[in-house]
Amino acid sequence: MPQVIIPSEIPALDGSLRAQAWAFIDKLRRDDTTPGLHIEPMKQAADRRARTGRVNDGWRAVLIKLTGSDDETRYVYLGTYPHDKAIEYARSVIFQRNPRTSGAEVVRVDLVTDLPPTSSSEPSAAPVETAPLPLLQGLGITFEDLVDLGVAPSTAHEALFATDQDRFLEVALTAPSAFQTDALLWLADGRTTGEVRAAYRVQPVQGGTERDTDDDLIGALDHPASRMEFTYLEDDEDLRAAIEGSFARWRVFLHPEQHSYVHAPTSGAFRLSGGAGTGKTVVLLHRARMLHRRDPKARIVLTTFNRTLAATLVANLRQLDREVLTARRPGDPGIHVGTVDAVARHLLSHAADNKLDVGSAARAVLGASRTDVVPATPTSALWAEALRLTGDRLPEELRNTDFLQSEYAYVVLPQKISTRDAYLHGRRQGRGVPLGRARRAALWDVVEAYRRLAATAGTTDYDEKAMLTAVALDEVAATTGRRVADHVLVDEAQDLTPARLLLLRALVTRRADDLFLAEDAHQRIYAPPIVLARYGIHVAGRSRRLRLNYRTTAQNLDYATRALAGHDFVGLEDDAVDDTGLRSARSGPPPSLSRCSTTSEAYETTIDTVRRWLADGVLPETIAVLVRTGNEAATVRRDLERAGVPAQLVGSKDTPGTGRVLVMTMHRSKGMEFRDVVVLDLSSVERALERMPAGDRADGLLRERSLFYVATTRARDRLAVVGIGGSGGLATGTRAGAATPLGQSGLTAAEERAALAREVHDTVGHSLARIALQASALEVASDSPAVREFTAQIRAAARQAGAELQDLLATLRTGADGRTDVSFADLTELLNGLKEQGARITSTVVVEEGHTAGRTLTRTCYRIVQESVTNAIRHAPGFPVDIKLRGAPDSGVTVIVTNPLPDGLVRAPRPHSGITGMVERAESLGGTLSARPSAGYFVVDARLPWAMT
Repeated sequence: MPQVIIPSEIPALDGSLRAQAWAFIDKLRRDDTTPGLHIEPMKQAADRRARTGRVNDGWRAVLIKLTGSDDETRYVYLGTYPHDKAIEYARSVIFQRNPRTSGAEVVRVDLVTDLPPTSSSEPSAAPVETAPLPLLQGLGITFEDLVDLGVAPSTAHEALFATDQDRFLEVALTAPSAFQTDALLWLADGRTTGEVRAAYRVQPVQGGTERDTDDDLIGALDHPASRMEFTYLEDDEDLRAAIEGSFARWRVFLHPEQHSYVHAPTSGAFRLSGGAGTGKTVVLLHRARMLHRRDPKARIVLTTFNRTLAATLVANLRQLDREVLTARRPGDPGIHVGTVDAVARHLLSHAADNKLDVGSAARAVLGASRTDVVPATPTSALWAEALRLTGDRLPEELRNTDFLQSEYAYVVLPQKISTRDAYLHGRRQGRGVPLGRARRAALWDVVEAYRRLAATAGTTDYDEKAMLTAVALDEVAATTGRRVADHVLVDEAQDLTPARLLLLRALVTRRADDLFLAEDAHQRIYAPPIVLARYGIHVAGRSRRLRLNYRTTAQNLDYATRALAGHDFVGLEDDAVDDTGLRSARSGPPPSLSRCSTTSEAYETTIDTVRRWLADGVLPETIAVLVRTGNEAATVRRDLERAGVPAQLVGSKDTPGTGRVLVMTMHRSKGMEFRDVVVLDLSSVERALERMPAGDRADGLLRERSLFYVATTRARDRLAVVGIGGSGGLATGTRAGAATPLGQSGLTAAEERAALAREVHDTVGHSLARIALQASALEVASDSPAVREFTAQIRAAARQAGAELQDLLATLRTGADGRTDVSFADLTELLNGLKEQGARITSTVVVEEGHTAGRTLTRTCYRIVQESVTNAIRHAPGFPVDIKLRGAPDSGVTVIVTNPLPDGLVRAPRPHSGITGMVERAESLGGTLSARPSAGYFVVDARLPWAMT
């Protein structure tokens, strides 16, 4: 049976086509000779291995066929496209080994032409400013370093001259392969070329790649640089996930940056931090499996913040390894997955089995022996009743149940305070609201009332449960040396309270590989900041941070991080968190931002957005609508259902299902991810902060910003933010970029050129004719030989200028080289013609969507590419040529053409008329152009302002 390999990113398909593509690949996996598949090789293909197969009458799958010496056939599936586009793609694609890395990669040899039309009106040129030192050059990275790592020369050149982060990310995210993207991002993050080589096992192919066999390419698929992009389909579930566009498998994919944190032994507690989407949870899953494989009898606890996240961890663990042993109870061999609260509740419920003395622990924590501690306290209601009974002496700003719960959890419980005197002298490090002796005494009255009410009801809250369990476990360990677990792994640690951290510490003996915590201070949305060392978790020297985001697109990440800008965040070691280096390895569309006038309009906009995504063929369960409150979530769910959109409200006890759009609060979305997300932000931040004591408002604002950051980083692909102007929500404070309108002159480009030619002919042409006529008259009338000779020269020059003008006007009327129009898209025809003559060309054009380029600019780019490729073919026949063109209004246009130099051709060519002409064209537009050898390549580098006249 043939094997099928899929890349990490393939074009999405709608519902009906998705099912047909699934059926095609299923048949292909079972028997590639099945009638109806029509697996056909390509004529005039860049790669002899390229194939297409029939999905239906109008669509074909693009494949690379590999047949190894074992006679087993493998197909690399590159997506399903309309018939003509599939043929074009298959002819232009090459599956090869990167000669510098040994990894497999897909290279396009055609030009990307998904471009806007050229503009008919051109604003004046923007001034060219002196650029600062490029990012990579500032880190000591050279062109040779990048090429030796396996970065394509043209990409290397562009990356080397990127002077700001946005420009650099644009280059990195459009690199030819995922490995090249990652390598550039690693280097920009301060990693060395040696670290990149080691992580990806970069080593050149011995003997080159010109004679690569199918066996060579099959072997290359197992290279670390390849595994980022290509995965073998193991079963029907993998196939369905690939075709349906499900990204579940990528939730558990381990990137090389994360590999060392999975397998490296630790000498004690370890802290792994990182921004949203950097793969902290993936590391935990793989590390849990690694520990289990190393010792199948090991008792491993994998824990997180809430039940929804725990259910997601279980699902992802099964996705990663269906054979892994899951433990039903903490303390059993295998991997037990659950919340910290569930672990505490289970251990208290089975106290006798675990030899826990609950009464003794209650005396130490609560000041009185109790064993009825399993039922849960209705926390907010009980604090409110305690306030009503005993809170008269508290000032109004402290008569706040949230503040009281926080003071109890962060001051009273972790210090095991059970008397008024102990509280009056207790430490309150990190608390924002100062409390004098009188206020502490008044507050203690409320604490005692709360404890009495809970004791009467026979309940405890979850912080109390965690603290009781921690104390009881420590007491057992003190006498027996026994702990419940061998290894504890913790997700979302930034929001755990002191009692919960103390419980985690008490679960496992202090030793190598004991406690592994993943956290992100920017996602702290529940709890005030804490310091691990205060609760017995010491990670000094054992703390690392992930910086590459593999989930969120660069566009969404940039938007989300604006909510954090200008504010100071601290981590679990009381360390400042700086995410200026946080980068995404994915690109996508910019966020959609809608500012509505009313709540009704906001709900309607949300529903319309969801409907549009569903119409695109997106699976309902991969779409989420995130709101601030439970009431808002219920309203959205009701309105979606009324609009005919099946929706599920995901609450604290719910597990997300399939076939329905998911609706939940922003808090509930913590730790989750979805393909497309609507963030509906209707609530006022100011009103939320007003309910807090003044001393807590600064941290409250940080948590509100973190909540918005959490919500907007849940999207893998598309993000829509809907807010109400003037509501005070964070969404309304972000500017939405407006697309530049296309030219609306009402004339075609040909009509405009003809009109301009007539105008020039009627003005300049007429003037030149008058000069020639007057010079002729003066020549005849004058008696002076010197005057006659001089006027004859004037007449001849005017006539020559007139002839040249006519040539120019002919070109203007028809376009360059007799074309009816010249645009970036015309480069396709030019390069295709050169390829037919035997040129080896790879090329990419990227122009920012929604913007148009002027005629002069596109004509200049066309001429530069034409001349550069012609020179490359002339001086280095048979060698590959790579063209890259990128353009955007704020950064201008960059054209880079690179080709290897033949042996012996190492000096810069004399500036012949072609190169001189390119330089003059660039300079006439206010730009620059250089053409010179570099590291064995000849590089033409043109930098042009966007707006030209």
